[in-house]
Amino acid sequence: MYQPPAKSNRGFTLIETLVTLVLVTIAMGPVFILATSTVNVASRIEHNLIASNLAQEGIEVIRNIRDTNCLTGSAFDNNLSIGTWRVQWDTVSGGLMAVGANPVLKKNNGIYNYAAGTDTLFRRTVTISKPNVGELVLVSSVTWVERGNINRTVTTESHLFNWK
Repeated sequence: MYQPPAKSNRGFTLIETLVTLVLVTIAMGPVFILATSTVNVASRIEHNLIASNLAQEGIEVIRNIRDTNCLTGSAFDNNLSIGTWRVQWDTVSGGLMAVGANPVLKKNNGIYNYAAGTDTLFRRTVTISKPNVGELVLVSSVTWVERGNINRTVTTESHLFNWK
Protein backbone atom coordinates (compact mmCIF):
# COMPACT_ATOMS: atom_id res chain seq x y z
CA MET A 1 0.00 0.00 0.00
CA TYR A 2 1.04 3.57 -0.72
CA GLN A 3 2.10 5.75 2.18
CA PRO A 4 2.67 9.46 1.71
CA PRO A 5 6.03 10.76 2.85
CA ALA A 6 6.12 11.90 6.46
CA LYS A 7 5.45 15.62 6.93
CA SER A 8 8.17 17.72 8.37
CA ASN A 9 7.01 19.83 11.26
CA ARG A 10 9.97 22.12 10.92
CA GLY A 11 9.37 25.81 10.45
CA PHE A 12 10.52 29.13 11.80
CA THR A 13 10.58 29.24 15.53
CA LEU A 14 9.71 32.35 17.47
CA ILE A 15 13.37 32.94 18.32
CA GLU A 16 14.44 32.70 14.68
CA THR A 17 11.72 35.17 13.69
CA LEU A 18 12.76 37.64 16.40
CA VAL A 19 16.43 37.38 15.38
CA THR A 20 15.46 38.06 11.78
CA LEU A 21 13.41 41.12 12.78
CA VAL A 22 16.29 42.49 14.87
CA LEU A 23 18.72 42.06 11.97
CA VAL A 24 16.36 43.75 9.50
CA THR A 25 15.80 46.61 11.94
CA ILE A 26 19.54 47.09 12.42
CA ALA A 27 20.10 47.00 8.67
CA MET A 28 17.30 49.53 7.97
CA GLY A 29 18.37 52.02 10.69
CA PRO A 30 21.09 53.69 8.61
CA VAL A 31 18.72 53.88 5.63
CA PHE A 32 16.17 55.81 7.70
CA ILE A 33 18.88 58.06 9.15
CA LEU A 34 20.18 58.78 5.65
CA ALA A 35 16.68 59.55 4.37
CA THR A 36 16.01 61.96 7.25
CA SER A 37 19.38 63.64 6.78
CA THR A 38 18.73 64.04 3.06
CA VAL A 39 15.39 65.75 3.72
CA ASN A 40 17.03 68.14 6.23
CA VAL A 41 19.84 69.02 3.82
CA ALA A 42 17.35 69.57 0.98
CA SER A 43 15.35 71.92 3.22
CA ARG A 44 18.48 73.87 4.17
CA ILE A 45 19.51 74.18 0.52
CA GLU A 46 16.03 75.39 -0.41
CA HIS A 47 16.09 78.04 2.34
CA ASN A 48 19.58 79.22 1.34
CA LEU A 49 18.52 79.51 -2.31
CA ILE A 50 15.37 81.48 -1.48
CA ALA A 51 17.28 83.74 0.93
CA SER A 52 20.03 84.37 -1.64
CA ASN A 53 17.47 85.38 -4.24
CA LEU A 54 15.59 87.60 -1.78
CA ALA A 55 18.86 89.32 -0.78
CA GLN A 56 19.73 89.90 -4.44
CA GLU A 57 16.22 91.21 -5.07
CA GLY A 58 16.75 93.76 -2.29
CA ILE A 59 19.84 95.05 -4.11
CA GLU A 60 18.02 95.07 -7.46
CA VAL A 61 15.12 97.13 -6.06
CA ILE A 62 17.53 99.86 -4.92
CA ARG A 63 19.43 99.65 -8.21
CA ASN A 64 16.15 100.13 -10.07
CA ILE A 65 15.38 103.25 -8.00
CA ARG A 66 18.86 104.61 -8.79
CA ASP A 67 18.43 103.88 -12.51
CA THR A 68 14.97 105.47 -12.58
CA ASN A 69 16.40 108.57 -10.89
CA CYS A 70 19.12 108.86 -13.50
CA LEU A 71 16.74 108.31 -16.43
CA THR A 72 14.27 110.94 -15.17
CA GLY A 73 16.96 113.55 -14.58
CA SER A 74 16.89 113.37 -10.76
CA ALA A 75 19.96 113.02 -8.60
CA PHE A 76 21.12 109.39 -8.64
CA ASP A 77 20.54 109.05 -4.89
CA ASN A 78 17.15 110.82 -4.79
CA ASN A 79 14.83 109.02 -2.30
CA LEU A 80 17.71 106.73 -1.25
CA SER A 81 18.36 107.92 2.27
CA ILE A 82 21.13 106.52 4.42
CA GLY A 83 19.78 103.95 6.87
CA THR A 84 18.25 100.50 7.09
CA TRP A 85 15.08 99.84 5.15
CA ARG A 86 12.56 97.20 4.11
CA VAL A 87 11.96 96.84 0.38
CA GLN A 88 9.78 94.74 -1.86
CA TRP A 89 9.67 94.30 -5.62
CA ASP A 90 7.27 97.23 -6.17
CA THR A 91 9.09 99.64 -3.84
CA VAL A 92 9.94 101.93 -6.79
CA SER A 93 6.40 103.30 -6.75
CA GLY A 94 6.02 103.32 -2.96
CA GLY A 95 9.50 104.27 -1.79
CA LEU A 96 11.56 102.68 0.95
CA MET A 97 9.71 101.32 3.98
CA ALA A 98 10.82 101.81 7.59
CA VAL A 99 12.12 98.62 9.18
CA GLY A 100 9.94 98.94 12.28
CA ALA A 101 9.48 95.47 13.80
CA ASN A 102 10.78 93.95 10.54
CA PRO A 103 7.87 91.59 9.86
CA VAL A 104 8.36 88.39 7.92
CA LEU A 105 7.90 88.45 4.18
CA LYS A 106 4.68 86.94 2.89
CA LYS A 107 4.40 84.80 -0.23
CA ASN A 108 1.45 85.48 -2.52
CA ASN A 109 1.33 83.51 -5.80
CA GLY A 110 5.12 83.21 -5.82
CA ILE A 111 5.71 86.90 -5.10
CA TYR A 112 7.27 87.94 -1.80
CA ASN A 113 5.84 91.07 -0.20
CA TYR A 114 4.75 92.50 3.15
CA ALA A 115 1.04 93.06 2.42
CA ALA A 116 -0.71 89.81 1.53
CA GLY A 117 -0.13 86.08 1.41
CA THR A 118 1.19 83.32 3.60
CA ASP A 119 3.89 84.14 6.15
CA THR A 120 7.35 82.79 5.32
CA LEU A 121 10.43 82.34 7.50
CA PHE A 122 12.32 85.23 5.92
CA ARG A 123 12.98 88.81 7.05
CA ARG A 124 14.87 91.21 4.78
CA THR A 125 16.61 94.53 5.35
CA VAL A 126 18.66 96.71 3.04
CA THR A 127 21.19 99.09 4.56
CA ILE A 128 22.25 102.10 2.50
CA SER A 129 25.42 104.02 3.28
CA LYS A 130 27.17 106.76 1.33
CA PRO A 131 30.98 106.72 1.62
CA ASN A 132 31.34 109.60 -0.85
CA VAL A 133 29.30 111.92 -3.07
CA GLY A 134 29.07 109.57 -6.07
CA GLU A 135 28.70 106.18 -4.41
CA LEU A 136 26.11 104.19 -2.47
CA VAL A 137 26.98 100.99 -0.62
CA LEU A 138 24.08 98.56 -0.28
CA VAL A 139 24.01 95.61 2.09
CA SER A 140 21.00 93.36 1.76
CA SER A 141 20.46 90.81 4.54
CA VAL A 142 17.89 88.04 4.77
CA THR A 143 17.51 86.24 8.09
CA TRP A 144 15.44 83.24 9.15
CA VAL A 145 15.28 80.67 11.90
CA GLU A 146 15.64 77.00 10.98
CA ARG A 147 14.59 73.92 12.87
CA GLY A 148 16.27 73.78 16.25
CA ASN A 149 16.22 77.60 16.66
CA ILE A 150 19.29 78.04 14.49
CA ASN A 151 19.58 81.61 13.17
CA ARG A 152 20.66 81.85 9.53
CA THR A 153 21.64 84.91 7.50
CA VAL A 154 22.48 85.53 3.87
CA THR A 155 24.06 88.89 3.05
CA THR A 156 24.91 90.50 -0.28
CA GLU A 157 26.70 93.77 -0.92
CA SER A 158 26.76 96.05 -3.92
CA HIS A 159 28.27 99.44 -4.72
CA LEU A 160 26.20 101.78 -6.90
CA PHE A 161 27.76 104.76 -8.60
CA ASN A 162 26.52 107.94 -10.20
CA TRP A 163 26.96 106.86 -13.82
CA LYS A 164 25.17 109.88 -15.24
